[in-house]
Amino acid sequence: LFFLDDFRELAGLDKMDPNHMGMLDVVVASRGRAFAGTFRSTFSGYINRLRGYYGMSMNDSYFGQMKEKNMMHEWHNVNFDTYAREWPDAWIGIDGDVLPSEEVF
Repeated sequence: LFFLDDFRELAGLDKMDPNHMGMLDVVVASRGRAFAGTFRSTFSGYINRLRGYYGMSMNDSYFGQMKEKNMMHEWHNVNFDTYAREWPDAWIGIDGDVLPSEEVF
């Protein structure tokens, strides 16, 4: 287990603009083996979108609330009344090679 402070000197974080720390958090969180975020959080949503761009399985993405814990493990049509959630349609077939569907999820 590591913390950001463990890399403060190596990464030169003291020289970094503190306003950029959130972007650094997104990059690190999106590349982890697993991710647990907050349902309806745009921050967590963006991390899940990056994980999709990287081709990572959504079976390793979770939400902290029990009701939504495994929501990213199932296909949902984008007809929910929500904007703070990422949908596989955003990354499946992004290169135009396939259409987003439950079959390719």
